Amino acid sequence: MTYGMQTLRNCGGALLTAAALLTFATVQAVAGGIDQKLHDALPDQYKTNGVNVAVFNDWPPDEFVENSELKGWSVDMAKAMSEKLGVEFKFEATSFEVIIPGLVSKRFDAGFSSFGVTEERLQALDFVPQRREGTAYASLKGKNFNIQSEKDLCGHSVAVLTGAWDFQYLTKVSAETCQGVKPIDLQQFTTQNAAELAVSSGRVELVAAGSAKLQYMAKQTGTFEVSTFVSNAVYNGIGIRRGDALGPVLRDALQSMIDDGSYKQLMAKWGVDGSGMLDKAVLVDQAHPDPK
Repeated sequence: MTYGMQTLRNCGGALLTAAALLTFATVQAVAGGIDQKLHDALPDQYKTNGVNVAVFNDWPPDEFVENSELKGWSVDMAKAMSEKLGVEFKFEATSFEVIIPGLVSKRFDAGFSSFGVTEERLQALDFVPQRREGTAYASLKGKNFNIQSEKDLCGHSVAVLTGAWDFQYLTKVSAETCQGVKPIDLQQFTTQNAAELAVSSGRVELVAAGSAKLQYMAKQTGTFEVSTFVSNAVYNGIGIRRGDALGPVLRDALQSMIDDGSYKQLMAKWGVDGSGMLDKAVLVDQAHPDPK
């Protein structure tokens, strides 16, 4: 298989059908072609073996599986990077909570999983941010919870994805902001779809997630409304093992996409080219937790 072929596996590791696989074959970057300087900067192991990429399977419009096809702006970015680097990216669509352990154990080399960059995660991973994004809050239309600040969440039930940084952040918010009133009732779900279904069925009042993700969901369903209030804006993006030389190469690949305009074009295709866009690619690690 040549560098232009991207392989998709399901979370059990089995290959999808040939028809589905062809969807991912020979994908050209928006600008097209190999960047030889980027290719030469890759460690030899990646030139020889390609890059094993874990992709979250349930986070539209970033990364998701629909009709056995892996989609999303982050997936398109991974394909564009593969083409620029001139190496095969072997995709495995999987659940969120297995990706960080899989990176640490070297099952995966990179995680395209919209990781929010947190102090805890920086103990194990480095990150190449793809955008800045904060947490928004969605509820069924007509509920009128009027979330204008974090204090307005006190006393409400909020669905969050297991392992997402929203849970850690809102636990802290509840302890610090809801003193003297009812705390936030945080309820964890193993998939984002389950968290959203809990709200649509009336079992939970609100769902917390990235603002772009919730806006996309609201547009698709027509039954949700999303708060204009967004809290705790942070970098989110690609996870790489701490200290792995792949990190700087992916950073430089993203900078190349920013410079040639394909980054903005790709984000505009998915309708996420508003707030949070980057004008400079960075590598975030423990030594540089918020590089400027």
